[in-house]
Amino acid sequence: MLVPALEQPQEPHETWGPGMLWGTQPLKDGSLYAYAAALAPRGERADDERAELLRRFGGWHEPVPQIIDATSPGGVLRSDVHHLIDPLPTFHRGRTALLGDAAHAMTPMLGQGGNQAVEDAVVLAHHLAPNGDLGASLTAYSADRQPRTTAIVRKASRVARAQSLSSAPAVTVREALLGLVARLGPRVALRAGDGILDWRPPQRTYADQASHG
Repeated sequence: MLVPALEQPQEPHETWGPGMLWGTQPLKDGSLYAYAAALAPRGERADDERAELLRRFGGWHEPVPQIIDATSPGGVLRSDVHHLIDPLPTFHRGRTALLGDAAHAMTPMLGQGGNQAVEDAVVLAHHLAPNGDLGASLTAYSADRQPRTTAIVRKASRVARAQSLSSAPAVTVREALLGLVARLGPRVALRAGDGILDWRPPQRTYADQASHG
């Protein structure tokens, strides 16, 4: 949801509940990007999605109800979440290469869908040399990207499973573990990004290959 600016400036936040999640991200112009997730049957839709949000999240802490109230009736976009937990055998066939969600759809819990698409493009450009062997280039692209993206897809899936816990005992354990991580400090929390945020692009660029081809 894209929500007009509220009277009170908002801080970015994400809250997990039993089988539910709400997040708010302020944008530069003062408006808000808000997102929510909840366990629901596949393909389920409501006649009034804003009213459905209020039903599910209206009793949550502020500013969640306030943000929903400020959303236009048609401003709620709802979709199912899909992922490819089992990797494709290859990210290319013939002269066609797949990038981003087409190659490795993942749950949004790590915020890596768009990032991995950009990485795909960088690596694909790295392997495509002028007048080179296209088949070999695409094979190298797939070989480079499959291990990394498969690992991130599976990590995102594990986070999604933790977020979707709904039984009281499981939620209690989850909150205790998250509280422990918070008490240990930001360095421990940031370790969740190990193997993701430390990626470095290939050193040789397309221009290098063109000049040395």
